[in-house]
Amino acid sequence: MNQTSKKYATGQSPRERIINAARTLFGAKGFHATTTAELAADASVSMGQIYRHFTAKDEIVLAIVEEDAKYRVAEMHAIFDAVERGEQTMFEAIKAITEIALHNEGGGLLFEILAEAWRNPSVAERLDTLTAFYRTGVRRLAELARPDLPASELDSYADIMMACFIGLGHRPAIAPCADIEKASQTTATLMMRSLGLM
Repeated sequence: MNQTSKKYATGQSPRERIINAARTLFGAKGFHATTTAELAADASVSMGQIYRHFTAKDEIVLAIVEEDAKYRVAEMHAIFDAVERGEQTMFEAIKAITEIALHNEGGGLLFEILAEAWRNPSVAERLDTLTAFYRTGVRRLAELARPDLPASELDSYADIMMACFIGLGHRPAIAPCADIEKASQTTATLMMRSLGLM
């Protein structure tokens, strides 16, 4: 059981293998339907190794959420920084964020995480904290687009944009987008219009 599975990259730590196995199993079977024994087998670790890294399965969910949030926030900040440096237009920035949302390959896993957040206050609290970073970034984008607006209106724009981006992130799980380029172009156009920039 201690031998690394061939499906995991050489050099992955047991913790990384556990998280990657959880992504697959939680997304395919569900959080509650996945047993710790299945998780250990899929990650090629012992049950003891799972409990050395995580005290409970919900901590694995939190680790997945934190990894995803760090990655998304880094992507978004790179886009915002490019806008501030004048290397990317607002339209290109919104289009890029839309494309990121539409490329969400873990749609089923996202629903599992949201369901666990609904049931488990500690997961909900951590998800809320991580979502706040994402919302701060979206508000930053709204402020870059419309620096003339008062804070309350910028907050409203950020709420609407968050709803759009998060909703688009669910779309691949419900009905995959056949033409991401066209969808992101259309979405960016509509958001630019709603911001009064077109």
